[in-house]
Amino acid sequence: MSAGERFPRAARLRSSQEIRATFREGRRHAGRDLDLFARASRSGRPRVAVVVPTHGRTIVERNRLRRRLREILRREWLPVAVGEGTSVDMVVRARATAYDLGFGELRSGLLEVLGGLTWPRGS
Repeated sequence: MSAGERFPRAARLRSSQEIRATFREGRRHAGRDLDLFARASRSGRPRVAVVVPTHGRTIVERNRLRRRLREILRREWLPVAVGEGTSVDMVVRARATAYDLGFGELRSGLLEVLGGLTWPRGS
């Protein structure tokens, strides 16, 4: 994978404190297979974290689901969010049912949850 295809470091919500704050303070948007928590970002740019609980699955299955979600966000959401000047911290959390979805179903579910949101603009 080339550097241009990776999820940019600046677009990652990495600090456990920031992730916990997004869970605590963010608005929750529930889909059938995914939960999304979003709050205004202090960084002035869109940042996202993907949380995939074990739900009794193997590490291989968890990593596959995490990679798929990040790829959908990188290709579909991030270019639009950056282009619109969106300033949001977001955490996407997978439910147990997300493990059983194919890439297309996962993409549809995530885009459906994302489509129902209004985003704060950066300064």
